Amino acid sequence: MEQFGVLTLGSRLKRLSDHLFIQVQEIYSQCDIPISATYFPILRLLQKTGSLSVMEIAERLHLSHPAVSKQTTKMIKENLLEKTVDEQDQRRSSLCLSAFGLSAMQRVEPVLQEMKIILEKMTAFSSENFMASLSSLESQVLSSSLADKVLDRLEPIEIVLLETQHEKAFYDLNMAWLERYFPNHIVEKDRITLSNPNQEIIEKGGVVWVAIRKTKSVHSVVGTIAFASMEGGSSDLKKGEVFKLSVAEHAQGKGIAQRLLSTAIDFATQGGFSTLSLETASCLDVARHLYDKNGFVEKPFPIPSLYARADVYMEKLLILKTNRDLS
Repeated sequence: MEQFGVLTLGSRLKRLSDHLFIQVQEIYSQCDIPISATYFPILRLLQKTGSLSVMEIAERLHLSHPAVSKQTTKMIKENLLEKTVDEQDQRRSSLCLSAFGLSAMQRVEPVLQEMKIILEKMTAFSSENFMASLSSLESQVLSSSLADKVLDRLEPIEIVLLETQHEKAFYDLNMAWLERYFPNHIVEKDRITLSNPNQEIIEKGGVVWVAIRKTKSVHSVVGTIAFASMEGGSSDLKKGEVFKLSVAEHAQGKGIAQRLLSTAIDFATQGGFSTLSLETASCLDVARHLYDKNGFVEKPFPIPSLYARADVYMEKLLILKTNRDLS
């Protein structure tokens, strides 16, 4: 429809609206929220005002009286609303949330907070051209699942070892990170490693972990990290490195990067490694804060980096585990 410009504006907005309602309803269903996505404006309004008549609701929301009357009738039947008749004027009545409706709105609040974060990211663009902005929003909403993104932020995340089913996500997440921050510094080594994590990392003695949300079908992968033993270390002073730490943009801010990094640090410590190193870039402020917080210290590069984008080398000294510690 985009090719017809403003002539299909109504159809495009309806398509976008219908898609969002379906996605929100899926989220509510997964989270056992007992309300319809279409009820939200009325429920939120009554949550804030206490009680209103059907006419007042229609005026506040700029909706037709018949449409509000039809919706509120359904909501009364579903025990979300209570109707109170004015004792002095039997023709006048008002609506308010029932105890069940209040409980439902309390339960949905965490869902709304995460949904707000995702939608704000989707609409964080500046354009003087409304149609261009609409196209940008459509490309984000219609090409990916809002429900999956919100559920990734709401439901438990596990850190597990990489399996075959995770390999595509390992590539996609890390490539998306490279394309966002260093589109002109992607080298063949990146593509080879990301395309073949089992051959390039695991079969060479390394480990790859992924952060996942388990679903009924394929795991939703929201983060990755890899560990490798560095060559040249003595048997008493083993050195390891961490790399390919990446978290999906929509899942950031939930502590996933910290959990992935902690997993690698614990693994290296338990494995008797004395030092853990990493390479990063000075422009990545959030990543640098994470590494500083976890005890990594900037040092000169022991050897030139394979990547032009990496201009910071950091190390963390680990507490060695003796046989007595492990017994």
